[in-house]
Amino acid sequence: MQNSQTNTGRQARQQQQQPYQQGHSHHHHHYTENNKSPSSIPPNSLAISKSYVPAPASTTSDDTDFHESEARYECAICIHWLNEPVITTCGHRFCKSCLTKWLNNHNQCPLDNTELSLEHDIFPDNFTRREIEQIKHKCPNSPLGCAVVASPIEVDRHLPTCPYRRLENAEEKCPFASIKCDFVGRPETNALEEHLKEDMPHHMQLMLQAFQQTAISTWNPQKPTTTASGGKVNGVLPPPPPQYANEADEQLIQTMYQRIVVLEQRVREQDVKVENLTKQLAARQQIDPRYSNGTIVWEITNFRNVVEQLRADANNLLYSRDFYTSPHGYRFCARVNIQPRHLNLLSLHVHLMQSENDYHLDWPFNGRIKLWMIHPKDASLSQHDTIMTKPEVMAFHKPREHISTRGFGFVEYAKIADVMHKGFCEDDKLVIKIQINIV
Repeated sequence: MQNSQTNTGRQARQQQQQPYQQGHSHHHHHYTENNKSPSSIPPNSLAISKSYVPAPASTTSDDTDFHESEARYECAICIHWLNEPVITTCGHRFCKSCLTKWLNNHNQCPLDNTELSLEHDIFPDNFTRREIEQIKHKCPNSPLGCAVVASPIEVDRHLPTCPYRRLENAEEKCPFASIKCDFVGRPETNALEEHLKEDMPHHMQLMLQAFQQTAISTWNPQKPTTTASGGKVNGVLPPPPPQYANEADEQLIQTMYQRIVVLEQRVREQDVKVENLTKQLAARQQIDPRYSNGTIVWEITNFRNVVEQLRADANNLLYSRDFYTSPHGYRFCARVNIQPRHLNLLSLHVHLMQSENDYHLDWPFNGRIKLWMIHPKDASLSQHDTIMTKPEVMAFHKPREHISTRGFGFVEYAKIADVMHKGFCEDDKLVIKIQINIV
């Protein structure tokens, strides 16, 4: 690979298990062929692919040894220590549960597409299991005082109940707790936000009860009402004077009115946003991808929110819309995701897609792929990479599914911090340009 410019957030790292193909690039890094199985996932969507196989991890890491598993003890599906390892007839090792889930949707090995059967081609790998059990790691909470030393799998099981795990800000109370709403959520979820949206009627009822109690407590006569002879009326206190009830009603009505005004304003704002998004979507759908001439300018909006969703689950994938090299040519799409072991790095891959032209095209695809991460204010700072294809790489063979199970690109495309702070993400929007030419 030829290198001529400074890399934005990537470093050369040796890749394992998956083949990688070298071409011409303006940055110092390796790029890889990357397994994934989108099946019915449409382009231009953030979706969960249960059959997703992340790209290989590197042999070096800044994490502790607990998080960094050796390649031969690593499941190629979950990219973690082999849990109940099994070996296939084609010689690959996976977690038992990972491979079972994969084969429930596919009948082939995720690494080399060899046909596999759960009943006849999968065997327990007791030798590897014993080797992993002999590896001992400290609990990640050992700096806090935990003395547990166990195998990686046992440490995984220990962590959720570790008495030294950090519990700061473990709970979030509802803002209406002062009026007896007993909801409690956890900060790492969106449960509180959903609660505030869905339980609004309950909060309104609590507000009504609180106002009623306030109105009653406000009325506090010093003496019981007596008759002319000095006795109590029927031996009980009379009802509150009408003015107190009226004042409470007026206060409640005013509060409710203010709340309604706020909600109506929010509804109007949401209607405007929906209308604008509908117009934008309609305009984009009018562009026929067959006439994109092998070029796509992919605008990833709400980038910070997208990053959070990708970090939350390694199976979350974001796809671009499809595009063609020519009206009767090859069909492609792009994908970004974040590897669970490299949460500060953005991955970028290109995938072939099935099209109505596949039957008359030459396979495997032979061409040049150019990638740009556009700097909106200074074009000279834009990141530019060029990849040349090779016929032996499976990612360029005729796709067997809607989106090819193999992607081709960079596991460590860019540091997310650099994207955020070096001007690439203006107005919370990242722009990636891809150009594919046949050679």
